Amino acid sequence: MHLLLIEDDQAFQLAMASHLRELSAVQEVWIADDGEQGLELLAINPVDLVLLDLALPGLSGLDICRKIASITKLPILILTSQDDPGSVQQIWHAGAHGFLHKELAFAQVELAISSLLAGASWWDQKATSALQKPGPYAVIADWKPTVRLGELTHREREVLACLAAGDNNRTIAQRLGIGEGTVRGHVHVLLQKLRVSNRTQAALIWLSLDRDGASWD
Repeated sequence: MHLLLIEDDQAFQLAMASHLRELSAVQEVWIADDGEQGLELLAINPVDLVLLDLALPGLSGLDICRKIASITKLPILILTSQDDPGSVQQIWHAGAHGFLHKELAFAQVELAISSLLAGASWWDQKATSALQKPGPYAVIADWKPTVRLGELTHREREVLACLAAGDNNRTIAQRLGIGEGTVRGHVHVLLQKLRVSNRTQAALIWLSLDRDGASWD
């Protein structure tokens, strides 16, 4: 895995780059102090994923995100301390695939990267709540449960059924023959797709649909 980290805070940049290089799947981490340098590195290196700060000198992180999204299909993970609804909604519309608050970055970045590279997204709980709030950048509609469930993959539906049965991550992993880390990734993604903030709410959607006898296949 080849990563590009665009971050101007030297202390955070050094710590995050060091952390990323310790991950077993990471082969290379290129570092840029601003967006312009990031675009230059992106043009000459084989990058699999971009980690991007918002508060950059020169072109803003949003501008760089839009630029990268317009010229590549690379997953973009935003690393920022800005979590107000307006900022998060603008990040969504700029073409980012994920949002990770810096206070959670070191604990969650490996799982976030894995989710993005698997074709999913990663929006932590604060970001998901922000996306659900009305405003000029609002992006999430009040969908019916059947429509929401229709967005899930077969594996995500299996995980959701286990959640509704009251299983914990270890039990789900044993039932489905997958790792606990993989289970956590599926749970995070299905919570986003269902537009709920916790496992109980997701399970209630499943149970409500089951009681109604509806079909989502």
